[in-house]
Parts: sequence; C-alpha cells; structure tokens
Amino acid sequence: MTGGNRGWILRGALLLCLAPPLHAQAPYVPDVTEAREKEWRKLVAASQAAYASGNPADGVDPARRGLALADELFGADDPRTLISANDLALQLESTGRYREAEGLYRRVFDSYLRTRGEDDPNTQLAVENLVDFYIARKRYDAAEPLADYAMASFRRTTGSGSARSRRMEQILAAMPRPAPLIAAAAPTQPSGVVANGAMNADGPVTSMSPAAMHENDVEKAPSDGLEATRESGP
Repeated sequence: MTGGNRGWILRGALLLCLAPPLHAQAPYVPDVTEAREKEWRKLVAASQAAYASGNPADGVDPARRGLALADELFGADDPRTLISANDLALQLESTGRYREAEGLYRRVFDSYLRTRGEDDPNTQLAVENLVDFYIARKRYDAAEPLADYAMASFRRTTGSGSARSRRMEQILAAMPRPAPLIAAAAPTQPSGVVANGAMNADGPVTSMSPAAMHENDVEKAPSDGLEATRESGP
C-alpha cells in the first residue's frame, strides 16, 4: 500500500468534517436512530482501521455494511453516506476490484458536484480521488478531462501557485501524448520501371513474364540459410 493511498483515508475523514450532514432520509426515532448511527460510526472506524493497517480485504465487509446502513439511514447524497461510499471504494481498489471502485468514486464526485457545486472542497477532494484512480490504471483518456477540471477549480479557489494547482499541472504535463501520425508517402516507381503498356522516352515497353524478370535478379532471393524475421508487436 502506498503512502498516497493512505492519505485518502484522512481526506475521507475530512469530508465529514467539512460538510454538515443533510437531514436524514429515514424518520428520526429517538434512541433507535442514535443507536443505528452509532453502529454506522463503528463500521466506518473498523473499515478505516483495516485500511490504515494495510489489510484492506478486512475492511471491505464493514465498509459495505456501513454504506448500506448509511443509504437507509441518511439518504444517498448525505455526506455520511458518501464517506462510506468513498471508504468502500478505497478498499475495493486496494483489493483489485476496480470496476466497482470506479463506480463508487464516480458516485461520490457526481453527488457532491450536483449538491454542492464544482468549487466545494468536498467536490475537489472527490475529483482528486478519481484523477488518482485513473492515473494508477493508466487510463489517461479518462484522467485528462478531470485533471483539467480540477486544475481550473483549484486555480479559482486556491490560486495558480498553490500546491494543488501545481500538482494537477504536473499530472497533466506527465501524461503520455499519442505519437503524431505520419502520412505514408505515395509509392514511387523505380527508375526504368513502368506499367504494362505505358510509354517511356525510348518507345513502348513490353511486359515481361515473372520468370524472365527473375532470370537476371537472382541476388534478390533470400539465401537458403536465412529465415525471414519480423518485429514482435507490443
């Protein structure tokens, strides 16, 4: 596990501090609601502890249960629910379940973008998660527009010289660019060779049989001791 990945646990916890919770979706029932929220917090703590200790596989189940409970108790767009979604995405990414992790990262980003706007700190943290996820998978086509968006948002809110703006600039600058396409040159006929029936400066050219063409061209045939080779593809 890399230090960068561990940093996202801290950022996930920060999301909860930055965003005041929305009203819970489920009806508030004294004692019952508080007990279930306490249960959710225990699941979050267990998931994050497993991740921080380098055992993300042990954190998948509490993270999944925490997300299901948060969806029911708080609602899909509540910051507490998005904390659980982000935690589960981290666990799944660390255990190689990239498709599900991607969907959860997208869910967190899309929810914050829709409910809090593009320059909200939570939205910015969520888009950084996505950029890092795609860069780690070498999916530069998906990472580039998000990094462009993140850089513009950071420049607006923290300035062009901020660490976060410079980081996105560096990410964009380091992305591999496709090699420019080189147009294939039109084949040219070697001197003295013309199509059947064509005219050259000395008059009509008659076609030659394949056998006659090779009678005086024996050096072009490969020797018996050589094998044709080709470069292997990537």
